[in-house]
Amino acid sequence: ERERERLCLSPAVSPMEFSEVLRQSLGQWSPDGQHIAAAAQNRMLVRKADTLKLEQVFVCVDRVERIEWSPDSEFILTEVARQGVVQVWSLRDSEWTCRIDEGLAGVAHARWSPTSRHLLVSSDFELYLSVWALQDQNNVLSVQAPKFSDRGCAFSHDSSWLAVLRRCDCQDRLSIYDAEDAFRRLVDVPVAGDSADLAWNPDDSAVFVWERPGRVSRCLIYSVAGEVLAEFGDFDLLRYASPSPSCQLLAVFGLDGQVKLVSPTTQSVLACLSHHLEEVSAESSEEVSLLEEFSGSLDESGDKVSYKRLKDLKKALEERPSTGTDADGLPKQGVSLASWSPDERFLATKHESFPSAVWVWDLGLLKLAALLKHRSPVRSFAWDPEARSRGSSARLAISTADPVLLIWSPSGETYASSCPLSLSRLRWRCQGRSLLLQERDRACICWLG
Repeated sequence: ERERERLCLSPAVSPMEFSEVLRQSLGQWSPDGQHIAAAAQNRMLVRKADTLKLEQVFVCVDRVERIEWSPDSEFILTEVARQGVVQVWSLRDSEWTCRIDEGLAGVAHARWSPTSRHLLVSSDFELYLSVWALQDQNNVLSVQAPKFSDRGCAFSHDSSWLAVLRRCDCQDRLSIYDAEDAFRRLVDVPVAGDSADLAWNPDDSAVFVWERPGRVSRCLIYSVAGEVLAEFGDFDLLRYASPSPSCQLLAVFGLDGQVKLVSPTTQSVLACLSHHLEEVSAESSEEVSLLEEFSGSLDESGDKVSYKRLKDLKKALEERPSTGTDADGLPKQGVSLASWSPDERFLATKHESFPSAVWVWDLGLLKLAALLKHRSPVRSFAWDPEARSRGSSARLAISTADPVLLIWSPSGETYASSCPLSLSRLRWRCQGRSLLLQERDRACICWLG
């Protein structure tokens, strides 16, 4: 009976097929799902997504440190940090090139505007943020002293405005620019506290800013005119925050392991989710799916991994004290990784004290839906973005330190398979059905049924 219970979690025939391992790094699907781009030393390789046939090879001036597709899938930027250069390539016209040279200031981070017609380039040491027009390759705007190089900068949903956090004279400032009028500055106001990041609310009528860990971490909401509309939330020691895809909700993750769901619209905390085992055990019912990765060949396909069910939540996990600090100098405590499902029904999290577990929260019921325990620490997880993968049909892909790829779904269609790579970052193709597994300098594609 126990074997039958394990088998029901893994289909008789594995729905996964893997490509050969490719020697490449920094792999990314194009937004339209038609191509995949990756780097190999100083070359950028563009392949067809369906066949992996090599279509274009672009040679850069030095080793490529980062790549990013334009939102319209027509251009690709490559960061060449050693030379302080950003090179842009056209998929339609292989003869067309664009080069942005920041000289001694260097390049810390480059990104696209939503319209795919401007580039935002942050210099080293947060000296300035340059906005470049792709058509005439002129510097449209230079924002002095951005607080961060890779965050603290966001376009409104309709691409009309650009909000930037700056740090001037030992004080944070919020600046808003008109993206439709040559990025003319509209607002520049001081921000109290130590800001961590910002996001626009769903109707673009306001910007909400949250703070880094301090005595008290808060969320501030500013109008487009720079007025403080609200200040709310005692978030204790906030580690970081993650807006939902629609920005209707903000998940705030504390160093104490709590997740608070905040509504910027109502300026209130809607719910609090805890990763403490005793609290979760007391609140959760038998409907919580407790699954553990199992090693052993149990089906005709020969796969040696699957999930098996557990009954006792307290015995499922062993809490381990976490030590050290992350890249931002914050203690490695609380939630370190989180991912919203595209329909915002589920939130998947990883807690530092339980490195081999993935917690899946049902935000419709505001409770734990599943706890997935693995044999080794979890490296990455990502939700299937396909339109039909919503609600009970959602699919969460998980990679760990072992060469295993696992898929969980609230519908019960949960399975696992051995794969060529371990410790890989996962990226879904926009149409679903395909996954990119990217190690440091190796990658492969997984096709799912």
